[in-house]
Amino acid sequence: MKKKIIAGLSIGLIILSAFCVYNALNLTNYRFVKARAVNYLCDKYDAEKDEFELVDYKHSRLVIEDYQEIFDVLQWCDFSFEFKYKDKSFFVNRYKGKFYDDYQIDDIEIWCTEWLQENVDENIVGVSFDSMSIADCLRRTNMTNKHVFTKNDAEIFIMNCYSKKGHPTYISYHLDDFKYDERFAISDNISKSINEELFTNDQFQIGITKELKMNRKALKSNSDNWIVRYSVLF
Repeated sequence: MKKKIIAGLSIGLIILSAFCVYNALNLTNYRFVKARAVNYLCDKYDAEKDEFELVDYKHSRLVIEDYQEIFDVLQWCDFSFEFKYKDKSFFVNRYKGKFYDDYQIDDIEIWCTEWLQENVDENIVGVSFDSMSIADCLRRTNMTNKHVFTKNDAEIFIMNCYSKKGHPTYISYHLDDFKYDERFAISDNISKSINEELFTNDQFQIGITKELKMNRKALKSNSDNWIVRYSVLF
């Protein structure tokens, strides 16, 4: 009986030790987390591991940031990776235990622009999303993080991409003539009009342009947005 108890305790300690080692690696070991990120990408895009080339990465870490300039908040920055796949660079974030990537963001922006032109206003010439807009949409619609978007998802994406946590949607709107000092009032009116068309209260950020067609590079979000931080206190 005593031997069985000792054996049971030994097995329990082994399991606990393995669990602790796994969690330590999962939180702090770059190679371990990179391998998990690549496995995620292979499953999602039905690809081989050697098809993904690592370009850069940010290590996990704790940071202290001001919260509305009132008090300090301890935040966790999880691993972020930049990969190249089929001659295209993109970012992979791990957010609250799940991986998300923005490999499709260029296609999604084009599909959503076309949908807005056809269903809301033909003067919309471009739409730009933050890298985490994809994660926002997937989380709000309860889709799996391995969901591959198609053109048919454009409406779903537009209606669910907005996040109140700082990942806004930027819409470029064409006007032939406007006064520079009136652009903010014009932008507000256009935003309200779009909200009415979409039956939403999301605060779309409108950029007025005289260009009929937007340069895709001009619409891209700042690459710093792939460094995702979230509070560990809430």
